[in-house]
Amino acid sequence: MFEEDVRRRIQFAPPPAWVKELDFKRPAKLDQSRAPWGMYTWLVDDQTRLDVRPQRYNRTIEEVVNLSALDYLANVTLPFNPYYDDLTIHHIRIIRGDEIIPVDVEKRYFVMRRERSFERLVLDGRWTMAINLPDVRVGDIIDTAMTLAGDPACFQGEISMPVPLQSGMYWDRRHVRMIVPPTRKLILKPFAAGWFEPKKAAMPDGSTELTWDDEQVPPCDYEHDMPGWVIPSRGFFTTSIDSWERVADLMRAGFEGDTDYPDGLLQVIARIEETHKDPKDRIVAAVRWVQENIRYFAFSFGEGGFVPRTLQQIYQDRIGDCKDVSKTIAAMLTRMGIESYPALVDTRRGHDLNNQPPRLGAFNHCISMCCHEGRTYWFEGTSDVAQGGDLDHLAQNDLGYALILKPKSDLMRMMEKRPSLDYEVRETIHLPKLAGRKDHRETVIEIDYIYRGARADGVRRELQYQSLTSYIEDRCALFSYIYGMNMCAIPQMVDDRKTNEITINTLVTTPNPWHRTGAPFEKIFFSPESGFDYVVEEPNGRRHYPFDMGDVREGRITTVIKTEYELDLPMKPRVWDFGGVTLSFTPRKTAQGYEAVRDYAVNRPWLTAQEKSALDQAYHEIGSYDRLAVRVQEKRVATWLPGFLMRAAIWAAVPAIAVAALAAFGKL
Repeated sequence: MFEEDVRRRIQFAPPPAWVKELDFKRPAKLDQSRAPWGMYTWLVDDQTRLDVRPQRYNRTIEEVVNLSALDYLANVTLPFNPYYDDLTIHHIRIIRGDEIIPVDVEKRYFVMRRERSFERLVLDGRWTMAINLPDVRVGDIIDTAMTLAGDPACFQGEISMPVPLQSGMYWDRRHVRMIVPPTRKLILKPFAAGWFEPKKAAMPDGSTELTWDDEQVPPCDYEHDMPGWVIPSRGFFTTSIDSWERVADLMRAGFEGDTDYPDGLLQVIARIEETHKDPKDRIVAAVRWVQENIRYFAFSFGEGGFVPRTLQQIYQDRIGDCKDVSKTIAAMLTRMGIESYPALVDTRRGHDLNNQPPRLGAFNHCISMCCHEGRTYWFEGTSDVAQGGDLDHLAQNDLGYALILKPKSDLMRMMEKRPSLDYEVRETIHLPKLAGRKDHRETVIEIDYIYRGARADGVRRELQYQSLTSYIEDRCALFSYIYGMNMCAIPQMVDDRKTNEITINTLVTTPNPWHRTGAPFEKIFFSPESGFDYVVEEPNGRRHYPFDMGDVREGRITTVIKTEYELDLPMKPRVWDFGGVTLSFTPRKTAQGYEAVRDYAVNRPWLTAQEKSALDQAYHEIGSYDRLAVRVQEKRVATWLPGFLMRAAIWAAVPAIAVAALAAFGKL
């Protein structure tokens, strides 16, 4: 789309007749404590007419409190999608005291194509209308009003949108108004943080008017490390759809009916069937072919964000987004006689979809799946490295709930994923006992890093862009930090593609691994690997929301110390159970020294606020078991003995010298 086409989708007109414009008069006083970002929000007004082609009116009134917000408020940017949006500007004006200064937007605006996701290889076709406001000063109020009309045709007139009644900033007034035609059925469901009931009124044309109006709205609580599905603000979902089956029917239209397989793709399928006789091997081969041969790039112009391209286009270009690669995998497996479909998921809020109403905006990603021998498998076609493992060891990410794009579909729990040991460290430490100052035996530390499943795929991904030595450099830097001068041998790697397991071996030698503690004649040795810092973070105060733990997983760090020193290390097993995460410490004495195993298991992707608080309270206790420390009291050197012997020799010699002197004098 060219700039001339985009400008045709922009109009300048008063608000439509159905909009109720709110009166505004700035109060005499402004509470500056409610403007931490240098701006004060007087009004956020959203009004929507839910016709077949919905119209969304927005008016925002904000004041420049200090210079930190001047650039932001003086440069207005309005993103929109000209493939299906019509943008109407009603006014932009500057209020300075009792003076109202209108901005001639039609003469000052320009449009630009700002592909904010281009670095992520996504072209979504959105444009931005930008207006640089003249002569904006501290104390000015910017009043902006606009309307967007339109939705993608593939939505077939259905409505889905979240409506926040609160944000991370203070709002002096929040107003929401919806006009629902009599032919439109609307479902409202509050966010988990709650809402307040709207006022309802009947309109002359039979429509229903819903209004939410609130004043002095405080900012919502926010914690950066909460799971993506947590919505901390008050608000609600609004949707015209009453079933997930309806969502699936709307979205699967672009995936069905494409049986025009490219000849080249048919040849690939035939080659896979000829090479692999077991259906399990064929499934993996098809997934890997797509991962290795279809380069990720998203052309999301117009409805391209919702509808995949044809098999002919995908194969010819050898590029595609998540919809394209998922469609290709499903088409290949279907051709082989295996039941397979694309599926919609949400990478941030997928674990909470069952608590949300059916709606079109519930998903942000597409994957594929297949059913084989009574089991469901899920595939990530956009992986930038071909996954390792046979079908039983192929990593599958649990994204909560998925909507399979097939007839009569419903929201489906992907899997009840159990933690598996995907990361393991085995370190063996040869810690010699030095007999004297001339004994220069070195400490030798041998470490095996073992990665399985998704962690192994992650290592392969990183090794595409760096050598194995570079990959392990950060560990060698850690050894240098702990032990000072050391020799870190060139690492060795074994990659078992069938079981999807990678082992990297590193050998470290150091002549002096000891640190002084500050106490006389005392030194200390630290084992190189910590056990629990992969799941335990420093306490961050009182919590309101759950804590994001990442994927369900297990880890294990085993430390074996072989030494002649008498070791005084913990011998009592410990277990800490916080529901969503479990940690354990298991020690034992061996014939050659000591062994300790530190295990952790993330049992679900989040901790409740109570579980995280309990984990924080045990932070220092757990930390004392995190990295093993060998403390040794050295033998005190008798520095007084040489002086004493010298003095004794001198005093013993004095009488003999005196007698000899007297004898010599007598002879004279």
